[in-house]
Amino acid sequence: MNRYFVRLQQEHRRLNRLIDNCRNGARQNDMKTLKRLRLRLKDEIARLQRSPSLNPR
Repeated sequence: MNRYFVRLQQEHRRLNRLIDNCRNGARQNDMKTLKRLRLRLKDEIARLQRSPSLNPR
């Protein structure tokens, strides 16, 4: 599970860089798609962070 979590975080950072680099001249639909993917990853990361297996207390 931790590998999956790390992979999600890496992919989220990669999408952030891609979106930042593509802002100028990128087609609007492409940007929307990238942002949706980034949001989906962010939601999954947040869900995993709330998971007891990753957040022992």
